[in-house]
Amino acid sequence: MTIALHCNYKLPVKKYGGTQRRIIWLAQALTQLGHKVYLLASKGTQCEKVEVVEIDRNQRDLDPVVPDSVEVVHLLQTPNCTVSKPSLYTLAGNNSSGRQLYPNILYLSRDHARRHKGTHFVYNGLDPKDYLYREKKDDYFLYLSWITRKKGVDIAIALAKQMGFKLIIAGGWRPSFSRNVKYIGRVGGRRKAELLAGARALLFPIRWSEPFGIVTIEALISGTPVITTPRGSMSEIITPEVGFLCNDFEELKQAVKKVDTIDPQQCRRRVMENFTAEIMAKGCLQYYLKVIETGGL
Repeated sequence: MTIALHCNYKLPVKKYGGTQRRIIWLAQALTQLGHKVYLLASKGTQCEKVEVVEIDRNQRDLDPVVPDSVEVVHLLQTPNCTVSKPSLYTLAGNNSSGRQLYPNILYLSRDHARRHKGTHFVYNGLDPKDYLYREKKDDYFLYLSWITRKKGVDIAIALAKQMGFKLIIAGGWRPSFSRNVKYIGRVGGRRKAELLAGARALLFPIRWSEPFGIVTIEALISGTPVITTPRGSMSEIITPEVGFLCNDFEELKQAVKKVDTIDPQQCRRRVMENFTAEIMAKGCLQYYLKVIETGGL
């Protein structure tokens, strides 16, 4: 199959950018499965073994830039594009504005689809080679995400203050912290992999309906359990073998105390069996075939 993936960013991103990194993982996995992949992205984009077609990030009519041989176009960032080839769109966030959505939509989890009155979804997947695995952990907990209330950064800080454990926060924007809470800013590459692998747990006490949460599978592939809430997709990703779904602050405290009972091998196995780039690519391929054959989902 010949596939075009569309993203109006320059790839790969240097720092966090989980939404953008999944596009690289998908492109490479599809190529490894024997398909021809074009990546339509901003100038300077590089992706090994994938043919890049540079586009203006404001370009909305894709027909002039989509190669003739392409059978299906997968929009992965911007829905308000037009293309005459069979196409589908993955919604990366939540449609809180009520705007009209693209006709053929893939969601990121069962909960994500249900909340938008849809049924079609493909879980995100990562490339395990991009991460380190450690069974022996260092003495810190990690918060790695946007620093906002909806992601629960204040809850993570309150836990650290009350329980006295070391907390490392990696993300954009710096609030004020106590002595045992360390802020290191946005991270990527080897530094991020080391932080994920060394943490006793990832704290992800979200307050919003998370469509997926790539950082959770990044932690798990590193052998690091996840402490989160049962919001959005979390109950689909985090099982009792790999982490804790906590309904209130007291349950979060109990999870911190029990985190060393989680087996790092179980955490990694959870991703290898459910959330790799290859699994994601195979899921997308089923929908590509359906769009090509029927014109819609």
